[in-house]
Amino acid sequence: SYGADDGAPLISFQEIRLFVESAVSHLRERITVDTLRPLPMFLGITGPSFCFSPDAFNPPSKRIDKMAPDKFRTRLSLNFAFFLSNYALVTAGVFLVVALTHPGMLLHVGGLLCFWYLHFLASTNESLLVIYSRDFGNILPPSRRTLILNIMSAWVILFDCLVVFLSAVTISTVIILFHASMRDPKHVEKSGAFHRRVDSDDEGTETDDEVIVNRSDAL
Repeated sequence: SYGADDGAPLISFQEIRLFVESAVSHLRERITVDTLRPLPMFLGITGPSFCFSPDAFNPPSKRIDKMAPDKFRTRLSLNFAFFLSNYALVTAGVFLVVALTHPGMLLHVGGLLCFWYLHFLASTNESLLVIYSRDFGNILPPSRRTLILNIMSAWVILFDCLVVFLSAVTISTVIILFHASMRDPKHVEKSGAFHRRVDSDDEGTETDDEVIVNRSDAL
């Protein structure tokens, strides 16, 4: 956009690029294997029987009032902050599954990448275009090859990849928003306390076993 007085852009391309780089760097710092929550905690599975807890998923507010939007935003922010790595993994899984269900798109993208690779090889070594003593470099110079490949790339993106991309984005957004809005943070805290209590009990059991072994050795 441009200013009303001097016609200067209000937001430059450099500012947009810096903002995107900063956002990507921030996500890389937060999305790590260390912040990936266990699957039982993510799905609300508790207890040794691995059953879904009835309190794991519930609406942020049982009635619609003035506090309902604030409760909804608070739950979203808490779950996004806690399960961010899990949501990134869900998004990657959805994109993978959706892409695998469209083999035609994968075939077109693979063929397009091969053409681009051959184009770069031919640009560095023109002798590759000499076939049966006929130089195809005169028929397809680098500028013409680049134009043809750009048109093919635009065609594949618009008519093959765009629908798949929008489908994956829609499915992953619905799944993530449902989980982030329905997963109860209080139950997450209880499940975390449960896991910590189990770990401490296991450590205590190991300590008692060591004491018993030491006493038996002493006898």
